[in-house]
Amino acid sequence: MLRGQFWTVFTLGFAAAVGLLGIAVGAMLLWSGEAAAWATIILGAHGVPQSWLEPAYMALSMAGAAVFAAYWIIQIQQTLVRWLGDRAIAKLTAEYRAIAQTQGSEYADEYIKKKFVAMYADDNFRYDLFGRKEMLRALAADGVRIPDA
Repeated sequence: MLRGQFWTVFTLGFAAAVGLLGIAVGAMLLWSGEAAAWATIILGAHGVPQSWLEPAYMALSMAGAAVFAAYWIIQIQQTLVRWLGDRAIAKLTAEYRAIAQTQGSEYADEYIKKKFVAMYADDNFRYDLFGRKEMLRALAADGVRIPDA
């Protein structure tokens, strides 16, 4: 598994665990008599009228907060992945333009193809931008052979 894929799967698993744990704690608060007793004590001290809904509100807020946190963990991780991918593409584009200006676009095309093949063959390659099959199909259409593919 590639390193970028590992971090994506790890983050998704962590976010799912946070969300499920929050939902489990929310269910425990809902059906626990102790949560209702604490709600009565806390709300009674402030003069708030008690009803049977206070444990439900606590449970709903706990589960909602956990799902909200899990959602934002995934959003932050996906933003970082998108940023890293955009940064890599920008570097390759700048390099392509510089080579195209000095050597010509045909040489730049071949250079970038070879560089991509070298990056793809590297075990530390982090980005699978279009999916493996689509990438191999596009490279085969351009006449690029990837060893051991």
